[in-house]
Amino acid sequence: MPDTSDRPRFRPEPDHFALRGRMAPEVPTEMMAHIARVVGLTEIFARRHEADLAVALRAAQGHDLLRALPKQDWLRMAEERGLEMLPMERERPVLLHGPLAALELEERFAVQNPLVLDAIRYHTTGHPDYGPEAWSMFVADKVEEQKLAAWPALRQVLDLAGDSLEAAALAYLTLTEQRDLAMGREIHPLAIETREHLARRVSIPAVVL
Repeated sequence: MPDTSDRPRFRPEPDHFALRGRMAPEVPTEMMAHIARVVGLTEIFARRHEADLAVALRAAQGHDLLRALPKQDWLRMAEERGLEMLPMERERPVLLHGPLAALELEERFAVQNPLVLDAIRYHTTGHPDYGPEAWSMFVADKVEEQKLAAWPALRQVLDLAGDSLEAAALAYLTLTEQRDLAMGREIHPLAIETREHLARRVSIPAVVL
C-alpha cells in the first residue's frame, strides 16, 4: 500500500456544536456562557429573517474565541502575524480580537466559509457587506441578556431587531458612537463607514443613551 502519512488530511468544517467542543478547553467558562447566549439569540434572529442558519450559528459560536485574552496577547499576536493596526487599535487592542479570531479559526479549527470568517472578523464594527447571517450574530452579540442588563439603552436595538436587523445594527452603532464621543473616544473608521451605509438603507427612530 502507498504511504499516505505525509498527505494532507481533509478536515471537514465543523458545525457550531463541534466548534463549541473544540473551543471549550481554551475559552473561560464565563465567556463560553456569553457565547451560548449569543448562539441562542442568533438562532432566533436568523430564523426570523430567513438567514442561512448554519453560517449564522458558526459565526456566533466562534466570534469571541479570543475575547478573554489579555491585551498584551492581542498586540503580540497581531504583530507576529504582521497585521496592519490603526493607532486606535494599538491603544484599544480589544478591537483586534475579531480579526485575530477569524485567523485562528481558519488555521486551527478548520473554519473555511468566508461568510463565517468575515462575520467574525468585523463583529466589533460591523461591515457594509454584511448579510443577514452576519447581522444576526452582530445584533445578538450586542443585546444578549447580560449586556442588556448592563446598558438598558440597548432595549431600543432589541426592539428593532424583530422587523429589521439592519435597523437594529444602525441603532446600535448610533448609540455607541454617541457614547464614545461623550467619553472622548475616537470612533473606528469602519464603524463610521458601516453606520453611514446603513443610514442610507434604513431609517430608525431617534436613539437615546
